[in-house]
Amino acid sequence: MSRPPCAVRHLVLQFVKMNRARILALDYGKKHVGLACSDELGIAVRPLDALSNVSRRRLVDRLREIASGLRAERIVVGLPFNMDGTPGEAVREAEEFVQTLRERLDLPIATVDERLSTVEAKEVCKSMSPRQRRKYRTVDSLAAALILKRYLDER
Repeated sequence: MSRPPCAVRHLVLQFVKMNRARILALDYGKKHVGLACSDELGIAVRPLDALSNVSRRRLVDRLREIASGLRAERIVVGLPFNMDGTPGEAVREAEEFVQTLRERLDLPIATVDERLSTVEAKEVCKSMSPRQRRKYRTVDSLAAALILKRYLDER
């Protein structure tokens, strides 16, 4: 197979460099917040360690550190709508958290309908070996990975 002309290769590399952006996804919960991140090209997704949700201030500070360390350029938060699409109390709590993130972090914040992501994550966990379960650590972070995958698929 022949290689593309130098100018085309250069344009492709420029496009890839311009569009490199890791995305951090959150599965917000009262006790824990699951985390996942994408690779720079937005293709692969990996769960990260979940965070305790004890103090909103500490949680936001820790998310700022993690986003900075990953060089994330966007945060995606799942909103747990009811099955009929109506917002319940959990959606209101997640939206308040999203508002806090928008006020305190200098990153774009997107939201995604995360209906059934935790249920799906639990089903995925059941099918994993004990070794795989240890790798993913919590259902919350696996749910965050599913939220991020959904976001990337919808783009």
